[in-house]
Amino acid sequence: MADQLVALGLVLVCAVVFAVNGIRHRRKAEDTTGVEDTTGVPVFKAFSDEVGRVAEEGRTIHVSLGSGDILDEQGMVSVAALHGLSALTELSAAYDSPPLITTGNPTLYLLAENQIRDAYARLGSPDNYRFGTVRYVAPTPIIYAAAAATLAYDESLGVNINLGSFDQEVSLLTHAAVTNKVTLLGGAASPTGAAALYPVLGPSQVAIGEELFSGGAEVIRRSAFWAGLATQDILRWLVVVGIVAAAVASLLGLGG
Repeated sequence: MADQLVALGLVLVCAVVFAVNGIRHRRKAEDTTGVEDTTGVPVFKAFSDEVGRVAEEGRTIHVSLGSGDILDEQGMVSVAALHGLSALTELSAAYDSPPLITTGNPTLYLLAENQIRDAYARLGSPDNYRFGTVRYVAPTPIIYAAAAATLAYDESLGVNINLGSFDQEVSLLTHAAVTNKVTLLGGAASPTGAAALYPVLGPSQVAIGEELFSGGAEVIRRSAFWAGLATQDILRWLVVVGIVAAAVASLLGLGG
């Protein structure tokens, strides 16, 4: 019974915190309408600029989503990557210059293809979608990265974006882009993936760890996304306080 009450209490706290933050961020968005936003993760702000540049040059953006399965522990990383790319896909559809998206997971392939199709549908031109814009490359991370890296040699790429579930295999993609002088942007949640990206990209061109999950809030600009991020931060501190309190109580012999 006690465990159920604790769980119910946590759910209620989450709901209240989320609602309060949603209202606060909605009001903040209304108060700052028309004001340039200078905060956030720079790499997500660069996506729109790169879409316009490559469209003018008649080149292509390659988006590498990695091999993360949305049904396992990497699922949220892949979903966050798709949210972070939503503005890119919308603007690419408006320019009728869709990115070339590759993935090493079939379910992620379906989600990415649906996102591109929806972007064209919202513009009222669903027939302009080109089959092959999204490609399923290979089922294992190393083979996927090796195969996707060849696109830097075979395609007329202007930008290579590696954003999603990556480990050390992402170095194959970055090496190919650097060798062919292709503009490189990216982000990874895992320490090994971030370690492979950061030395090549630098702080303004990469999203590391939790920064990857702010992509949806950065580009979609909806209060619900900002409220979710703020709620996660608050709950994280509550968990930390709870762990410390439990440790102190155990040292003092309290609570039985």
